[in-house]
Amino acid sequence: MTDASAPADQRLLIELWHGPASAQTRTLERTLRRTWLPVARGWRMTPRGIRMLQRITDPTGRVPVLRGTRVEPTRLAGVPGEWVRAPRATEQTPAGVVAAGSPAPAQPLLVYLHGGGYVFGSPRTHRNLVSRISHVTGLAALSVDYRLPPEATLPAPVDDALAVYRHLLDAGHAPERIVVAGDSAGGNLALALALHAAEARLPVPAALMLLSPWADLTMSLPSHVRNAGLDPFIPETALRRCARVAAGGVDPANWRVSPLLAPDELWRSLPPTLVQAGSTEVLLDDGVRIARRVAAAGTRAELHVFDRQPHVAPLWAGTPEARVALRAIGRFATAALAPESAPPAPSGADAHEAATGPAATDPA
Repeated sequence: MTDASAPADQRLLIELWHGPASAQTRTLERTLRRTWLPVARGWRMTPRGIRMLQRITDPTGRVPVLRGTRVEPTRLAGVPGEWVRAPRATEQTPAGVVAAGSPAPAQPLLVYLHGGGYVFGSPRTHRNLVSRISHVTGLAALSVDYRLPPEATLPAPVDDALAVYRHLLDAGHAPERIVVAGDSAGGNLALALALHAAEARLPVPAALMLLSPWADLTMSLPSHVRNAGLDPFIPETALRRCARVAAGGVDPANWRVSPLLAPDELWRSLPPTLVQAGSTEVLLDDGVRIARRVAAAGTRAELHVFDRQPHVAPLWAGTPEARVALRAIGRFATAALAPESAPPAPSGADAHEAATGPAATDPA
């Protein structure tokens, strides 16, 4: 509980530790260390290596999603993407309105920016996760297919995300009805989107939800070194390779590459922010610094740290930690949205279904 006599930035910050790690997470940790980590350590981030990584990680067929989810390809402002509607999102559609295409301006929505180190990933790789987030938030989710190397590096992803956000505003979607979320590099992009919107004097979204965000591409935070031998999913050496590719020759200390380093006046414009991270992640301090800086700038922030949880807690469906993380996501979105349009907060049963519910082949 926050002390009422504490400094203002401390009263605005809620920090929660979730642990100890469940048996499922400890098993997952050992499996990833044995199977995934050796592959990730040795991957070369040459143009050929990047294309190969994109090919082998991107599903070519149908992707399992939470049963009852609807998926619809779209293009906004010239940027491809897809609308993902899990059952609770469809349930929130007003009577007489077809749950397809862009939601009506009066309906709240979520913009999702996928992770992948700014070198791989797509709406397809993250469709399962986005379907589960759509379910706990009750929101139609727009998953953005922003440009990637070797064809494009930063700031191209920011340009794409900002173009989509501008399009939504121009189409009549009020910022207080838009939540922006992202994981890993997508967390970087979600934060950058809000900062660039503030710089352009656009209204910022209602909330940011950042899942294991990567916010400092200079790789200078303590956990980048301290957790290098503990993280079972992201090798520090591989992250450095991704940072060099993503920056595209721009100094990583430039805040447009590392949004954690943005000027104070832009941070003062940010909306309420939820951050989740694992205690042994190399990116732990990225998330911690974001949450604390948001609070120091005068805005409410929540930081959830999960004991020994691998990268992006809600990604690992079937673990108790994923259930807790997903319910926190749903509750935060509901609290941040305009009250007259916010879906109900998820129940424990909703979160359980999102974390462990049966998957089905998606209809896209």
